[in-house]
Amino acid sequence: MQSSKLIGVLFLGMSLGGSTAFAGDLANKAGLNIKLNCPAGSSQFGNPDDGLYCRKSVSTDGYSVPHGPYTAYHPGGKKSVEGQYVEGFRSGTWVYYDKSGNVTEKIQFGRENYNGRREQYFTNGKLRLVEEYVGGKRQGLTQEFSEDGKVIRQVRYHNDQEVAAK
Repeated sequence: MQSSKLIGVLFLGMSLGGSTAFAGDLANKAGLNIKLNCPAGSSQFGNPDDGLYCRKSVSTDGYSVPHGPYTAYHPGGKKSVEGQYVEGFRSGTWVYYDKSGNVTEKIQFGRENYNGRREQYFTNGKLRLVEEYVGGKRQGLTQEFSEDGKVIRQVRYHNDQEVAAK
């Protein structure tokens, strides 16, 4: 008799626990039935928390690489990052967001390396840092700003080496 009550309690607990966890997942994903615009020959994979991306097969043995848009979301449903893959490498501009939806960083990539402009932002939306990269190495002027928008530091780089500071 006691064992049947114990089994009943365990069954009820597992049922409620499972449905509660499922309901929580649904609440976190409310309205997040996201479909990426995957390029021809690729399919969507992943989930909103870990990232949604497109991937395509590049060999007969099933090896595949990310190719196309990538998006991930914070648990509350706001976007955390968006970017693009080309043939398995991050490419173009990737944008990162905080949990409130504010842009925190923009980075340009070329074959997985920083390649182009990298910008970081304060929570007020103003620039905090601007850097230029070529093939993963800092090149050109890097500027740091105060929250009120004033330049507080400038450094010039050549081939990832500091050549002048102000």
